[in-house]
Amino acid sequence: MHIYFHNAEDQQRWAYTEGLNVLGQRELAVLAPWSNDDLRHRLLLNLLEFIECYIQSQPKRILPGQTFQYDWSLLRFVSDEDNISGTGSDTLLIEEQESLFAFDDVPFVPGVARTLELMQIQHKAMQRNRVTGNVQYPFPAHFALIGSCVTPETIQQLRPLMAERYHEPEGQFSGWFIGCCDKSHDHDNPDELGKVHLMHIVKGLPALFPYIAMPIGTALLFEEDKVVVFLPGKEQGFVDSEAHLNYSTLLSL
Repeated sequence: MHIYFHNAEDQQRWAYTEGLNVLGQRELAVLAPWSNDDLRHRLLLNLLEFIECYIQSQPKRILPGQTFQYDWSLLRFVSDEDNISGTGSDTLLIEEQESLFAFDDVPFVPGVARTLELMQIQHKAMQRNRVTGNVQYPFPAHFALIGSCVTPETIQQLRPLMAERYHEPEGQFSGWFIGCCDKSHDHDNPDELGKVHLMHIVKGLPALFPYIAMPIGTALLFEEDKVVVFLPGKEQGFVDSEAHLNYSTLLSL
C-alpha cells in the first residue's frame, strides 16, 4: 500500500491509499489538513498503516457503515458517493465521532482531527518524560482496578492518588490500578477492590489521560499541584514539568 496526498477541488487536503485493492479492499481517503512536518502527519500515516495491517490479518474486508476502534476513538467508514475526496466514488472515507468523551450515541464527522489530537497529547507526554517501552493504547470501555475509596466522584479531590499500570492488558482490563495512598487500605485484598471503565475514570480525572498508554510498570503520583512520574523499573520518580492538572478542556474533544 502507498499513501499519497492531494488537494481536492475545494482545496481541502486529503490523504488516500493505493494498493489496498489488491487485497480486495476498497481504497481509503481521509482529510489531512496538516503539513508534512506536523506530528499529526506521522500519526495519520501510522493510522492508515495500522488499518492496512488489520485488513491483511483477517479475511473480512471493511465495508461502508462499519466502525473501527482505534486508540480512544471510534472511526467509521462511509462511501465517497459524491467524490468529495477527488479519488473516486468507490473510495471509503474515514470519519470519527464528534465527541470522544461522551457516553451516549454520538454522531460522526469527517476526518480524524480529534483522534490525532488525543494521540498527540499522549505522545508529547511520553517524549517529555523520556518514556520508552511497549506503548499500549487502551479503549474507553476497558476497565481499571480501583481501591474502595476511589470513585468517579471522589477521584478529582482525593490526594495524594497513585496510579500504576501493573500488568499487561488482558481481555477487558487495561492493566491500570488506581488507589489512594492510605497504608491502612489493603490493595491486595479483593474485597478492597472494584473495577470501573476508563471512560468514567478519565471523566473524573482528565489529568490521567496523557499517561494512559504508557508501558507496563509506569506509575504516577497525583499530588495537589503536580504529577510525579515513575518510569518502569525505577524507584525514583520525577515531576512532569508540563503536566496539566486541570485538563477539563480535554473533555471538549
